[in-house]
Amino acid sequence: MPKALAFSNNDIAVFAWTYEQKLKDCLGFAVFRGDVHAGTWEPLPALARFEATASDANETTEQAPVQKYWWKDLGARRGGMFRYRIVPMGGTPGALRPLAGVDPLVTNPVAVTPDRGLFKAYFNRGILATQMVAHALGTPSVDRLMRHIADPKDSLRQALEGQLADALTELLDQVDDTNGEIRAALYELNDPQGLEVRLQASDRGSPAARAVVLGNEREAANRQTGEPATDDKYSEDRANLKAAGVPVTDRILPSGHIPHNKFLVLKQANKPVAVLTGSTNWTMNGLAAQTNNALLIASPAVAAHYSAYWDELERDTGSAQRGDEAWQGPTLRQWVQEHNAALIKQPLSLEDGSATIQMLFSPNTDKSIASPPREDPADVNLLFDLIKGAKQAVLFLAFEPGNNSILDAAGEALHAKPSLFVRGALTSASNAMNFKAALDGSDDTAPEGRGRRPRVATIGENPQGRAQPDFRVIPATQVNKGDAFGAWEAELNKAGFAIIHDKILVIDPFSDDCIVVTGSHNLGYRASHNNDENMVVVRGHRSLAEAYACHVLDVYDHYAWRWWLNQNKEKFGKPLDPTDAWQDRYIKDGKVTSAELQFWLGAQPSMVAHRERAAGDAPAVPVTASGRSRGGRR
Repeated sequence: MPKALAFSNNDIAVFAWTYEQKLKDCLGFAVFRGDVHAGTWEPLPALARFEATASDANETTEQAPVQKYWWKDLGARRGGMFRYRIVPMGGTPGALRPLAGVDPLVTNPVAVTPDRGLFKAYFNRGILATQMVAHALGTPSVDRLMRHIADPKDSLRQALEGQLADALTELLDQVDDTNGEIRAALYELNDPQGLEVRLQASDRGSPAARAVVLGNEREAANRQTGEPATDDKYSEDRANLKAAGVPVTDRILPSGHIPHNKFLVLKQANKPVAVLTGSTNWTMNGLAAQTNNALLIASPAVAAHYSAYWDELERDTGSAQRGDEAWQGPTLRQWVQEHNAALIKQPLSLEDGSATIQMLFSPNTDKSIASPPREDPADVNLLFDLIKGAKQAVLFLAFEPGNNSILDAAGEALHAKPSLFVRGALTSASNAMNFKAALDGSDDTAPEGRGRRPRVATIGENPQGRAQPDFRVIPATQVNKGDAFGAWEAELNKAGFAIIHDKILVIDPFSDDCIVVTGSHNLGYRASHNNDENMVVVRGHRSLAEAYACHVLDVYDHYAWRWWLNQNKEKFGKPLDPTDAWQDRYIKDGKVTSAELQFWLGAQPSMVAHRERAAGDAPAVPVTASGRSRGGRR
């Protein structure tokens, strides 16, 4: 049965649809955004073109239809509520019309909001490899980009950071309005005109109401600039925080160990009431030059666990400074091990009954990592078990998880269950090969979803022939000068070390057994052995899982096409197909052969979508002129 569904987060909406069979003479789909409150419909913009169309033509999906079964709306107004109409299009290029005899589909309504009950989930738009950034900079230039993102009022920075700065400062705003306290554990700190203003309370509030355990980032010597090596890259920002009157505990860990937390605990009347966690470092790059997330949890029970961990970090720091124990000493490690064991055995139920949650901290092994032997950290092993039990999908974003990570577990899970929908993206190209290694020896020629090793496909594409290294798990890349075609320009890919900085795992997002994992933990063994880390494992919260899945699929899709373009410009830089043969990537001989389409067929959103049949509600309603997407990630 045909179906359509939509899901969203605070930044974008994603919608997908299926007709379960090939539509004869269908050249693609026109997609419309319906504003639920205003009662208006608007066609979404499109960059794809038929061959005869001018590369700089300003078209919508009515003229340049979507030749896949899902789309994302980067221009949905934050705070709005929308549904999406999907209209099969026939005719010929330049003279398209709705396909006769086939009903359009309409999705369930979705709100573009961070609000998810006791959770608020925030995602930025920090992808630099976009046409929007290329146009704003003129030519790819890290120096020019950094001038933009250093200024919180700059329009390019605001487009890239979205609401992420608001998320990071929300608890600070609350403490300044209510005379509470903040306990923060931070790694990097570098945003003098933005985040640091609020952290220092130099604009309003009391600096004494904050207490910060501030970690250090090490940096090697720079031969080009002559800068020497340092064990505290942001020492100036540290000094400024102290000078403002904020109580700072200097957590300067030795080489090979990272004080990697980025969390805040809000206390009222000396009791923890809320916590902020996620992947975002308190830097201008973290806000606007990497993909990141932030999660606010309005749960006193959860906040109490984070508050207790913060106390242990402060105690460990003082002990090491006095020489009583080494950094990350046995007292801290034993506390964390006992804490994690209790939460793994019995997850915490949230106050509103919406989900269970496990707050897991690091370092949680007896000793730092050694090779051989390594210890098996309980937190990562829990993730391995959760991935092994996935029934529908495993989705993730990671920076550089290293060996013995979720990449290995995801590969093994797909090897055991070929129908599993696995998609992931990460900064590290070498780490992507860990996933491939877990699939070695299986069949590379069968259609995706059939055989031991399904043929690799990006979301929306199913390349024919033998796959190259398995890019269901892809590294971030960009449109290079040699890859550019038509109106496309060369893109900037990164400004600094990280590109994808999220640490996200989502399992079975459209199931009541859904799981979301996020926090500072890089999702591999090394983080559990050597770093100060935190992660949350949230079970059964559909709305939160859909928000995180939305972000993962968005980022994956963005980089997947760019990788395939780098590999084969002649194939992936082609115009739209002027025939209905584009559907063969998904449906062949009457059978669904795409794991992507199988995933959408099995998905059910939180609100059930429906078909639109009434003639009075057909797609030929008045529409507004299509506009450029907010932050236009083209």
